[in-house]
Amino acid sequence: MYENAKVTEAKYFYSQMSSNFEDRDKFAYNLSAFLSSARSVPQYALEEAKIKTGGQAWYDSQIAASSILPFFKDKRDVNIHAEPVKPIKQVTATTTAKAAIRVSASVIVKDANGNIKYQSSSEPSEPKSQSPSSSSQGAGSLTIRWKFSDWSGTEDIMTLCRMYIAELERFVKDGIASGFITG
Repeated sequence: MYENAKVTEAKYFYSQMSSNFEDRDKFAYNLSAFLSSARSVPQYALEEAKIKTGGQAWYDSQIAASSILPFFKDKRDVNIHAEPVKPIKQVTATTTAKAAIRVSASVIVKDANGNIKYQSSSEPSEPKSQSPSSSSQGAGSLTIRWKFSDWSGTEDIMTLCRMYIAELERFVKDGIASGFITG
């Protein structure tokens, strides 16, 4: 009955997570709200479906067929009943630096007996760039990814949340099409 409204609410908190991506506290607060609103979708669906013939079986099969739905259910349960969710912040820094080489030469000419016949040396030359673009000096990037310590895949939190929203939308659409929920 309220499933679509809760999907929309979860999308709102996802957008807030994205907007506050670099601020640990704001990111975690919005993640917590996202977990609660998104978890409401299957909870409302269960309450609506279980009173219909085959509704409980439909619900159970939907949950069993997904790796995302149970994972986020557990995340929300821990967040509400045990401790606040603690996303791990991974920061990757990359840099490209312009290399410069100074060249100096020294020439010594000796005779067969080892006596120096001629000696010359040059002052170090001006640095020669070894980089194709002088504008890349010191250029680099900083990449931030938020991770769950207990997720076995390579996906970060933002990717997992997008996957969760897509799974919830599919879940609601199937429930409506099957006649178990109204959405």
